[in-house]
Order: sequence, then C-alpha cells, then structure tokens
Amino acid sequence: MGIEHKKIQLADRLKNPTVGIIGGTGFMGTWLAGILGKKGIKVVPVGRTTTITPVQAAHDCDVVVISVPITKTEEVIKEIAPHIADDKLLMDLTSIKKRPLEAMLKYSRCEVVGVHPLFGLDISPDEEAKIAVCPARGNIGAEWLKKLFTDAGMVVATLSAEKHDQLMGLVQGANHFSTLALALLIKKSGFTLKEIQSCSTQTFMKRLRRIIAMLGQSDELFGALLMENNFSSGFIDQYMEMVNDLSDIIKDKNGEKFRQFFMELKDFFLV
Repeated sequence: MGIEHKKIQLADRLKNPTVGIIGGTGFMGTWLAGILGKKGIKVVPVGRTTTITPVQAAHDCDVVVISVPITKTEEVIKEIAPHIADDKLLMDLTSIKKRPLEAMLKYSRCEVVGVHPLFGLDISPDEEAKIAVCPARGNIGAEWLKKLFTDAGMVVATLSAEKHDQLMGLVQGANHFSTLALALLIKKSGFTLKEIQSCSTQTFMKRLRRIIAMLGQSDELFGALLMENNFSSGFIDQYMEMVNDLSDIIKDKNGEKFRQFFMELKDFFLV
C-alpha cells in the first residue's frame, strides 16, 4: 500500500474509529476511554478479565493503544504490533517514550505516536492538565490526537521522544527522588507525623500531602519512572552534587557564597 493511500485510509478510519485500549481497565486507559467516550468514539477495553485479547483488538480496531506498566510495554508491543494493518494507528500512554516508540516502529508498519499524560491520580479538577505527544511515523494520527486532547481542554506539548525522556529525567526522576529522600528523612527524624504536622507551615504541609499522595500509589510505578528512564540517574547525580555544594556553604556559614548562589537562582527563575 502506497504512503499517500495509507494516509487517506487512516484519515477515513479516524472519522469514526474503534479504539482498542490494551490495559484499558487501568487508570490511564480508563481516563482515555472517558475522553473518547465524550466524543462518541467506540472504545474496546482490553484487560486480564476481558474476553477480547490484545491480538484480537490489534486485528479489529482502527486505533490501538498500549496502556500497560512500563516494564511490560515493549513485550506487549512485540506481541501485537505485527497484527496491526498499515492504515491504522498505534500509540502508547507510557511515561517513557524512546524505547516504546522504537519498538512500535520496529514491529509495526502503521502510523505510530507516543503519548504521555503529564498528570497522575492526585491531579485536582482546577489544575491545568498537560499532555506530551511524540510523533514517530506519519502525521495524520498525531494531528487527530492533538485535536482530541485540545478539544478536551488539555495543553499539548509536541516534542521528540529523546527530548521528552531527557525532560522527564528531571521533571519526574530528580523530582520523585528528592520527594522520597525527604520522606525517608522525616521517617528517621525521630518525630511523629502528628508532631511534624502540628508545627508545619502551609508550604511544608503541601510537601507532606505530596509525599502521602505519592505513597498511596504503586511502588512499581515510581520504581519504573526512576529506573527505566536512562536520563534519570544523570539528573539524580547532578542533584546530589548540588546538594553537597549547598550543604558545604551552610556548614561553613558562608553568607557571601550563599548570596551568590541565591542571586544566580533569581537570575534564572525571576525573569
């Protein structure tokens, strides 16, 4: 099938598609099903307890979505991608983009897009929801998805898989690492949580709420975010170096160095 003909076929499919979501009974799969349902789009959720199998969904659906844990993503892609016709769309909803996209490109011949919702279970209704879209093969599917998410009131960031994973090494890797380190410090401080809360400022209460929200989720999720993204460890190493530098300034009671450090941050953030 020629490239132009594939584009026409996919564009026609996306006018009234059936979307199969592998892992459709999980949080992100359910979230996407809700977005699609509001548009009147037929959704076929595929999970451990559904009668339809991932391979059947790959054969039958116009759009196939991979929404499984990061550690299982490439395995599922390898299983189902060869069964997806050239004029369909394959996408994933994982928080790491480079390796899943490489696998989707390797094992399929259809259009491929990587998607990462930049929010979790603890997002509040009044918060701005952002989503990353990483086109990989073709542009019909990517444009359809961007419109879908924009119509749903979301802010779409379009970027390469490589750039996405680099940013997530900082935004998720170093961030979650620092949150877990603070949680461990609190646990080992000798204070009870009640004592800490009784004297916490509003700012620190927000940090505590973030820790509690994080620990209410899966250790597998955060372990994968920290360990499966190859860029996370580099940012964590840099973070540790900067923590040590700042610690030395404070131990030495060096007011001049602290002022220089503080002013450098002002120059970056207060623009």
